[in-house]
Amino acid sequence: MERNCVKGQQRCRINNLPDPLLCYILSFLPTKDSVRSSLLSKRWRSLWLQVPVFDLDSLQFDGDVFGFIEFVDRFLESEENLALNRFKLIYHYEDIGDDDRFLESWIDALVRRRVRHLDFQVNSDDNELVWMPLSLYSCNTLVSLSLYHVALSYLEPEFVVSLPCLKVMHLDRVRYDKSIKRDESNLETLITSCPVLEKLTIIRDSFELLEIISVRSKSLKSFALVAEDSEVGLLEDHVVEIDAPKLERMRLCDHLSGSVIIHCIAPFALVNIDVNFDGEDGYTLLDQDDDSYKRTMIGNFLTGISTVINDYSKLELLPQFSNLSWLHASFLESFLELLPTFLGCCPNLHTLVLEFEFDKEEWPIKLSNVPPCFVSSLKYVELSTPVTTRTSSQVKLAIYFLRNCAALKKLSLSENFGDDIIKKIKKIPRRSRRCSIVTG
Repeated sequence: MERNCVKGQQRCRINNLPDPLLCYILSFLPTKDSVRSSLLSKRWRSLWLQVPVFDLDSLQFDGDVFGFIEFVDRFLESEENLALNRFKLIYHYEDIGDDDRFLESWIDALVRRRVRHLDFQVNSDDNELVWMPLSLYSCNTLVSLSLYHVALSYLEPEFVVSLPCLKVMHLDRVRYDKSIKRDESNLETLITSCPVLEKLTIIRDSFELLEIISVRSKSLKSFALVAEDSEVGLLEDHVVEIDAPKLERMRLCDHLSGSVIIHCIAPFALVNIDVNFDGEDGYTLLDQDDDSYKRTMIGNFLTGISTVINDYSKLELLPQFSNLSWLHASFLESFLELLPTFLGCCPNLHTLVLEFEFDKEEWPIKLSNVPPCFVSSLKYVELSTPVTTRTSSQVKLAIYFLRNCAALKKLSLSENFGDDIIKKIKKIPRRSRRCSIVTG
């Protein structure tokens, strides 16, 4: 009896809460769970329609297409004066197909209801596309936009894109279109029409063959481009251009584009780069006479990042990365001889994390030149290898740092060096008396 009274008192306390607070609590639930609260009492019957958050997957309707459409329509048309904070919809192509009338009415309603965060995903085969309506380009309240496997509509020259509040944009497997009249793609128009855009992520689709991806933004602070498709291979006529003077973080994982041009980024940007300028085994052969263009292209690319090599260093002078203080680099054993040349471009390097993999056959290495950072700035070095092995390269690499780094404070060795090698390294004389050797 007492337990029932306690439960009754708890219900009364919940019912005494004002509607806005109840709606705020319901906003943390998926929409289908929020709807279940309507069974509690008459007061709760329509309360889910006032929740400023919508999160739904069409699979939850078990193939009931009309029920799914009516459900979304009812929510969007019920409280048109109530602003929406977040709207997330996962839409399966087989539910509606290419009939975009429903989508157009939904996006129009979202614009009217002043949505702030929009996440729209379409699960379908590669050749099944859903086109986003033009009203999406004029949502003045939108702060974040996430799109998955949709197509951006063609833009007429006179059409004006207005997204004054958009700060975050995530485009995954989105198809774009290049307007001949505009002389730019709708992607470029979309980016340049977001005056406060700070974070941009583009995950390319192998079926999206936009030749030029141009990222020009005066406000952008974080940018990620992912384009991995070994089946397509390198497309030499495809170009990525970046002009973002405030860009602080950049990740490029692009195995499709034949050229990457960086016009401007912030001077202390954190850059993670995985690009391929040649389609054969991931390596570019630069010792041929007809590859002068490719050498220039790679040189411009390296100069462009300037906060961050291969055969290029044997043919051209590498640019100086004077602002680079922390570096994480990976080398094959056969390329370790290039390490001094590359480190010579980093005069103020403070920390170096060096991963190296061993070739099938032991490769003799010679490390002779001492870069300027060894004398003045390099204080922390971490050496690691993914497999347990015992080669002379491990000892030679440790000797190179211990005998030449005057300011070195700590040399870290991965456990894969093996106990015997680590014991040998600890006996090596050190130029810096303050240097300690640690493992783990």
